Amino acid sequence: MSLAQRIISPLAIVSLALLVACGNNGAPNPNKNGYTVSDLNGTYVFSFSGTDVNFSTSTESFFAITGTITADGKGNITGGTVDINDANLGGAGVFTAQAVSANPYTINTDGTGTLKLATPQGTFIANFVLTSDSHGLIMRFDNGGSGSGTLDMQGTATQGSLTSLAFTMLGTEFNSDLGVNPVGTVGAFTLNGSGAITSGLEDFNDTGSSAGISDLALSGNVVLTSSTAGTATLNTSFAAMTFDVWVVDSTHLKFIETDTTSGLALAGDAFPQQASFPAGQLVFAVAGGDTGIQFPLAAGGYVTTDANGNLGSGLEDYNDGGVTNTVSPFTGTCNATAPFAGDRCQLTLTAFTNGFSTNLTFAAYPSAAGVLLLEDDSSGSFLQGAAYSQLATAFGTPEAYGFNLTGFNDDPQAGADGKVDQIGEFNATTSPNNLTGVVNENDVGAAQVGSSLSGTFAPDSPATGRGSMTLTTPRTFLGGLSLEYYVINSSTSLLIEGDADQVTTGVFELQSSPGTLVSKSLKASGGSSGASSIVSLTRTFSKSHMAEKRRNK
Repeated sequence: MSLAQRIISPLAIVSLALLVACGNNGAPNPNKNGYTVSDLNGTYVFSFSGTDVNFSTSTESFFAITGTITADGKGNITGGTVDINDANLGGAGVFTAQAVSANPYTINTDGTGTLKLATPQGTFIANFVLTSDSHGLIMRFDNGGSGSGTLDMQGTATQGSLTSLAFTMLGTEFNSDLGVNPVGTVGAFTLNGSGAITSGLEDFNDTGSSAGISDLALSGNVVLTSSTAGTATLNTSFAAMTFDVWVVDSTHLKFIETDTTSGLALAGDAFPQQASFPAGQLVFAVAGGDTGIQFPLAAGGYVTTDANGNLGSGLEDYNDGGVTNTVSPFTGTCNATAPFAGDRCQLTLTAFTNGFSTNLTFAAYPSAAGVLLLEDDSSGSFLQGAAYSQLATAFGTPEAYGFNLTGFNDDPQAGADGKVDQIGEFNATTSPNNLTGVVNENDVGAAQVGSSLSGTFAPDSPATGRGSMTLTTPRTFLGGLSLEYYVINSSTSLLIEGDADQVTTGVFELQSSPGTLVSKSLKASGGSSGASSIVSLTRTFSKSHMAEKRRNK
């Protein structure tokens, strides 16, 4: 494979033997948290996206899958409908309204499980971890690709409930040989009662460049065809795009691009706009690549802000192709952009870095699920993610958590890409600060199910909401993880990885008692659904020779 830009995506089933439940074939016993197949019961909206691999043609492409599945609470997926955008599947690569065939699913007592999505375009295996009966984290787990996403019980929305939305999407711009250049976009718009966009702005970062494609006027529409689905058109001078829209509820929509003419393939989420920045301390995570998108990059930290979006006393941890560092302080100023005075902010940061350049700028859109961020400067790097109001400085213990990591590692033995996704569960205790659980990893077709997980965590002192985790995961590529975490609230925290051979970002979320439906008010406070939706969209890039990066730094 050439140094084509790649995107984090669900990894592959190497064989059906990898689908055995945790606890079999020598895997550790899961934590006994009481989940059963009855905890997946109803219709769920899910999405995951990343990189699809076609071994017969030695090609890779971006893929996204979004849709619904219906579970009977007895271990059976009884049906569903999905949209697929995947150039490696042939033809135009866009397949809408694909029926999902009936198949069994499994759930372990720790909330981890496996399901099969059998469609006319192929069968996709997914691993997931439930954090309640209404929400979970999900990753692809077959030998056709790699990526991560979310799973949410479906509610409804009316056209009148959709008035002003902010959105974030990632994907690719295709070239002639299926190589993919990463494209990210954020924006916001207001709708009239018929769903037409009356005013809007959109920003793009195309392979590390925002030249001429930042702060663009946006027109189009978002029209619900039922209480659970709809369509959208988003038109700017950069691209005219059409989407299918899947309703999670009136505060959360999922978008997947369905046209074949824009030259782009995008998928993402939309949430209600907020009129101003949330004042106080924020925590954030962003990910992408640096310097022409050659090296994977992740950053996280905390910063204070006023209601105008001006930043002070920030701390940034970053992992740039395996080179890690902490920068403190960084600051920033916000310039509001018409017509959204307060709803779009041009953030100019001082001392914040991508590992090579400092003083980066971001387009920032406050939303009910966090401040949506996209780098829009000329440094050549690509960073996208979100910031959230910090409502606590510690996560709860003793408690159980589901987690997801998605990123890139340096894996010469496995071949090209080093794409890696992990999903699992851990129990956290204090006195001592221990973590025990299980993790499933999919790494360039070298999928590992049910590796044990053990380790410790160490909060900052005095407490800032930041801390570190050191984990042993013997059946994964690295055999361990070094993580920094940033607490949003007592149940949800962001993650970035600080290892020399792996760069990932992710989230961990409190597992509610089995039988619990998460309150929708959690989303509006930057809770689990918002955080996991945004972080799961972060992606890293190609075979970036991280060892060479470390030598040259």
